[in-house]
Amino acid sequence: MSTTKAKTTVAKDTAEAAAETIETLASVSQETLKTAMNMGAEAAAEGYKNAAAMGKEQMDVTKTSYDKLMTYGKDNLEAVSAASSAAVAGAEAYYEQVMSFSKESTTEGMDVLQKVFAAKTPQEFIDLQIEAVNKSLNQAIAQTTKLNKIATDTAVKTFEPVKSRVDGTVESFVKPFLNA
Repeated sequence: MSTTKAKTTVAKDTAEAAAETIETLASVSQETLKTAMNMGAEAAAEGYKNAAAMGKEQMDVTKTSYDKLMTYGKDNLEAVSAASSAAVAGAEAYYEQVMSFSKESTTEGMDVLQKVFAAKTPQEFIDLQIEAVNKSLNQAIAQTTKLNKIATDTAVKTFEPVKSRVDGTVESFVKPFLNA
């Protein structure tokens, strides 16, 4: 009987040791699981915090970029408007000069015609014709010079606002990349 009792005691001790080991393993596993869960929660909270900060930063950059883009768009529209105004003013000046020249030519043509009809000799007729041709040629050269000046001034005034915007755009958008 003592062997049976000894076997029972050993079995009982073994069962108790196994239960203790299982209980220790369960406790350690539970602690490990709690630690892992806490670490995961902390990492998730830190990740969310970082993501929120990064999202706010990106929204600020986007807003700044949008504001810059709107300013450039407005400035470009103003430059195009100024260029259009300069082109219209130049066209008006050109038209006025052509009309003035046409009126002067018509008046002078009528004066020459009256003088030609009043000529008494063939030589006087030829002299009036030569004088009229010289005067007309000189006036045409002078008129062409005036019209070329108006056209050149108009082109310069028309493209100046656009050139200014292109220079500003290059300064703002291209040079930072070249210097980087």
